[in-house]
Amino acid sequence: MNEHKGPVYIFHLFRKEGDSIILHPFATPEKLIQSLENSEVKARYGAEPRVETLTLLKNDLYRMVEAGVKKWVSDVRFIPKFLISAAAFLVMYFFMSFVIPDPLPIIDEMGIGLAAGIVVYILLGRRDIKSDFAAKRRLSLRTAVDRITFLESEFVKSIEQTLHENESGTIEELTRKILEPAQDGELSESEREEARYFVKVCESMFNLHSAKRDEKMLKKFLEGSQQAVDVQDIKRWVESKKIDVPLYAVYRRCKRKLAASR
Repeated sequence: MNEHKGPVYIFHLFRKEGDSIILHPFATPEKLIQSLENSEVKARYGAEPRVETLTLLKNDLYRMVEAGVKKWVSDVRFIPKFLISAAAFLVMYFFMSFVIPDPLPIIDEMGIGLAAGIVVYILLGRRDIKSDFAAKRRLSLRTAVDRITFLESEFVKSIEQTLHENESGTIEELTRKILEPAQDGELSESEREEARYFVKVCESMFNLHSAKRDEKMLKKFLEGSQQAVDVQDIKRWVESKKIDVPLYAVYRRCKRKLAASR
C-alpha cells in the first residue's frame, strides 16, 4: 500500500439475515497508516449501515492508529533510547563497582546495571508516547479516520443483492456461480474502480491456494462426477465455514465480470 497512488476502499455489506460485513485492506496498523497518509480512503455501502456498526469500525481504526503510532515512535526513537539506556547501565555498573564494596564483583554490578538500563528504556518509551511529536501524528491520523465518509454505491448494491441470492441458493447454484462466467452484463466505468478494489480486498482475505483446490472438487460435482464427489462432501465443506462460500462466489463472479469489462 505504500506505493499505492489511487484510492483505497472500505466496503460495508449486509448479509441476508442483517449481519454486517466490513471489508477493508487494513490487515495491520502499518497498512492503515500508509493508506491514511498516502491515499484517499473511500467508503461505500449498498443498504445504509447502522450507526453502531460505523462507530465500532471507527473505534477499531482508532485502536489501529494508536498501535501504529506506538510502533512508529518505538522505531524512530530506538537508537536514542538504546544509547541512553546503555549509558545508564554503565553509570550504575561503575558506581556499584567502585563506590560500594562487593564480595562478588561483576555479578551484582551487571545485574543492577542491566536493571537500570531496562527501567530507563521503559520510562523513555512511555515519555515518547506522550511527546508532542507523537501526539501530532496521532491527531493527524485520527482526523484522517474521521474524514472517512460512507457513500451509497450502485456497485455495492449489486454485490449485496448477489450475496443475498447466494445465501438463499442451493449448493448447485452456488457452485455454478463460483465456476461459471457471469451472464449479467459488464461493469460500467464508474463501477470498475470499486470492483477492482473489491476483488483485491477479497483476495487478501481468502486462502486462494486452498480455494482453488476446493474449486476442483466443485467442478467434479458440477460435471456430475457423483462417484468422485458426493453431495454430502460439498455440504460439509459449505457448513465447515472454512471459507465464506456465498461471499467467495460473489468475489469469483465479480472477478470474471471485471475481466470481461476490460
